[in-house]
This record gives sequence, structure tokens and C-alpha cells, in this order.
Amino acid sequence: MQRKNAAISPIPTALMKINAQPLRPSLDDRTPCTVEAEVAMNDVSSPSETVRSAPAVGFAAYRDIAVHLDGSPEDEFRLAWAEALAASHGARLTGIFTNMLPDPALFFDEFGIAAIGQLTDAVVVEGSAIETRLNQRFDKLRPTNELRRLDAVPGMLEQAVATEARWNDLFVASSPRDGEQARWRAMIESVMFDGGRGLCLLPPKAELRSAIRTVLVAWVDSRQSARAVAEAMPLIAQASQVQVVTVSEEAHGRMGGAEALTDITAHLTRCGAKVTANALQTETTPGDALLNEARRTSADLIVAGAYGHSRFREWVLGGVTADFLASSPVPLLMAH
Repeated sequence: MQRKNAAISPIPTALMKINAQPLRPSLDDRTPCTVEAEVAMNDVSSPSETVRSAPAVGFAAYRDIAVHLDGSPEDEFRLAWAEALAASHGARLTGIFTNMLPDPALFFDEFGIAAIGQLTDAVVVEGSAIETRLNQRFDKLRPTNELRRLDAVPGMLEQAVATEARWNDLFVASSPRDGEQARWRAMIESVMFDGGRGLCLLPPKAELRSAIRTVLVAWVDSRQSARAVAEAMPLIAQASQVQVVTVSEEAHGRMGGAEALTDITAHLTRCGAKVTANALQTETTPGDALLNEARRTSADLIVAGAYGHSRFREWVLGGVTADFLASSPVPLLMAH
């Protein structure tokens, strides 16, 4: 099989490589639809009457979607979601198989030098077996697709995945909770804060839904929220119901409560979405309040800005962002 190899850094090729396989033909060429709808503004300090929207505005569909793969059972759940998204938008699907190599920093004595070579060889062989299985799985996918393999040491692997995310419209992965997926936390944070595109994070064993009908937008008057909404527009345009929700608390940017919802709700209405708006009054944390609202409304997707700051090469997540990653029962679409 013919492959493309690209060096990421001046380290031995045994420790770092990218393999990309040829594209497979698409079996599905559906085009995205737009929505004509109306908005009802509830519980906000703006006119309460229903406002009929102008004709729906067409939004560019996702054209490239990437999905994280690691050989674990979660691959099937991620692939099911990514394939469905790619098929509904007529997008190309790229699998990013991450094969993490041993960290040389842990092998610093003379015995370690020999050990790391043996361990690296074993990880590469195991990765090749996983790659073979993934190839067989990709042969059965409907959308145009390719599989890319990244073999890299910690630190460089995260940078390589962020690079892959930048040329895709959407990156599908699992929320890095306990268990097997926790080891990818640094990679998820790299894509979230350095990838520059939308990140769709699935809860563990996320069963595929027939469609994303109800979208909950967790709105704060901030750049991060605006970025998340922009990245989610192809999904918002297809949803039958969009709920813009904020938690009334200390002002963030402009007024942190109802007033902050007026303009974004009107904007989404002009885009053709059927929107309701709600400013939550709660005694719980904002994260818990928003997750409870998502459960109450049976939301299929939560759209939210990703908040955090870097400290000594590690990201410290904001409270709501950390709550979402740890506890959301539904997929998240986040952007920074």
C-alpha cells in the first residue's frame, strides 16, 4: 500500500512518523439542508412575542472531519458518530490513529537506552496490528476517507494531532475521563486550545443518535462562546430546536444574564434556526445548572466555549469546561 511520510521534528524516524493512506471513493453525496423556523424568546428581558425568521441563510457544511483512533473499544463509538456526521454533510473523513511511543525522558541510564529501543519496537509492531484492523474497518465506511497514523513520543504527539486538527472543520474524540481515555487528556487539551477548530467530544460509550435535533448553546458574552457557535453553525442550521441558555451570575463582558442573550438569539433566528432563550437562576454551579438544563430539555448536543490558561506547558481548565468534560451526558462541541 502506498503511503505518504512526513517528518514532524528532527528526531529519529523510529520515534516519529506520519502515515497517510490513499483516499477511498465516497458512497454518499448528500448535501446539507438549511432550516426555516421561528424564535420564541422566553425568560429574557426582550419582547416576548414570537418573531418569524427571514428565509434561512445557507451555511457551508463541514467538508473535512477528523476522528481520533487509538485501537480501544471507544474507536467504534467515535467512528459511528464521525461517519454519520461526514455522511450528512458530504464530508471527507480522516482517521487519526495515535500510537504513543515510550518517553525517552524515563530512560536515562545505560540500561534505559537499550530498554527504550526494545519497547519502541514493540509499540510500533502493536501499532501496525491496530492499523491493519482499522484499515479493514475503513474499507466499510461510506464517506470518502483515509487513515493517518502518528507514531510519536509524549509532547510531540499532542502537537502533531493539533496540526492535523487545523486543516479539518471538526475533530471528533472522546472526553478524557477515567480509564483508557484519560491518557489522551493532554492531546485533547492541545486540540482544544491550539487546534483552532471545533472539537466534538463524546461521553463514554456514546450511542449514535438518529439525528441532532436539539442543540443547547451555553452562552456567555465572550470570544470563546462566539467561536463555539461559529464552529457549530452547520449543526445548528440542521437542528429543529436551538436553546440558547446562560446562567445569571456576575457580569462577564456585557451583562451576564438576559440582556446578553438578545443579540445572539436574534442572530441565530436570522440564520434560520428555531431558537428559544433562557437565563437560568440557580444556586448550583454554572456547570451543573447547564448540564441539568441539557437533561431537562433532552438536548442532543451542547455547544460551549472552552476556557482555560496555560501553566508550565499544562492547561488549567476553567470550572465549567472541566465540569462539561467530566460529566456531560451528551456530546459537546467546544472551541477556544
